[in-house]
Amino acid sequence: MATSFAALLYRSTDVSDEALAHGVGVATAGYDVPAPHLIVADLAGVPGFSVAFYRSGAKKLGEIDELEHAIDLFEDDLSPALAVRDAAAAEGRTHAVVYAIVYGEEIFVDDAFRFAEDGWARRFVRDGDDGLEAGRASPDDDETTAIAAAAEPGSPEEARAIAPHRGSTWLAAELGRPVLPALVAALFQAERRVAARLVDPSPAGVDRETRRLVATLRRVPGRGAQDLALVVGVAPPEPLRACARAYDWADPTDPSDLYRELSLGAIEGTLHFLRPAETAARGADPAFAIAAAGGLYPVATVGGGALGGARARGATVAIAPDGATLTLVDERGRSRPAGPTLGELIGYLALGWKDRDDVEEDLIQALMLRARLRSDAG
Repeated sequence: MATSFAALLYRSTDVSDEALAHGVGVATAGYDVPAPHLIVADLAGVPGFSVAFYRSGAKKLGEIDELEHAIDLFEDDLSPALAVRDAAAAEGRTHAVVYAIVYGEEIFVDDAFRFAEDGWARRFVRDGDDGLEAGRASPDDDETTAIAAAAEPGSPEEARAIAPHRGSTWLAAELGRPVLPALVAALFQAERRVAARLVDPSPAGVDRETRRLVATLRRVPGRGAQDLALVVGVAPPEPLRACARAYDWADPTDPSDLYRELSLGAIEGTLHFLRPAETAARGADPAFAIAAAGGLYPVATVGGGALGGARARGATVAIAPDGATLTLVDERGRSRPAGPTLGELIGYLALGWKDRDDVEEDLIQALMLRARLRSDAG
């Protein structure tokens, strides 16, 4: 059986699970993959290092299709390794170094990357249009050359000819240890799963995003907060309760509390978070009762704005019992995916109303891409 994998390598003390989840979430946001994630293990023989193997979560992809997807993803301008390093740096670990390797035997590729504070580098051997080719790249160097066919394909002579150019050879020199055998062993030992995500969907994560939004708007966290009541017998999920406790509901400088000109998945136009009286009114609406029968709870309204958004005009943004998934409910009680999760919507608002650095710009673009993919899938 041919071996293939795509993986990140990093010092365990430099890269948190949150950085892994966030970085891979940003890198895969524009890819139509259902559940991107990493399977993590210690890298035996390389002290202090861990390895995280990438999986798209697409059950219909065969091994070759999965490898082709990984090749495209890992050589993207915003690759998982770069995005994870950026996420680690944002946590204060600016010294973090993240390596990556894409390795395949059936489609021959041995491609390694290094991302660090002082720049990036790449070494590879792969099947090209005219046979095997070797390459090296960095901000100051970009060279790809054909490897002369001086030996039979698959022969020991060919293996010796390409060995100095392999990404795994260069990676072994970087880490001071043989890497490929350790990676192959870890591939069958890795068990711990880290799911890709743009925003932590837990109550604690939503609380952080809400407080970040309130701070961006220069408001007071928790001002005017009230407990959320049942709506048609449906209880608000805990992440929404966390948002309600941390949000500023009574800013005297902005009593209408409108977020205009949004474009996030199917949420287009002007958004307004529902107050208790408005939430109760949704509960009395027979049309929304249809959605409530499926466990949906009202969160906000979205209407027309400068961007139009006829599909969402007059709709209610509702949250599913999982505390993350948002749905648009129209005036007839019909539902369709909104695109973002609750945490992603709040994170988008927090980023949209501030000056963004490069990493934050990558994140807001990722939020928009992922929301569009989800809303289109519905």
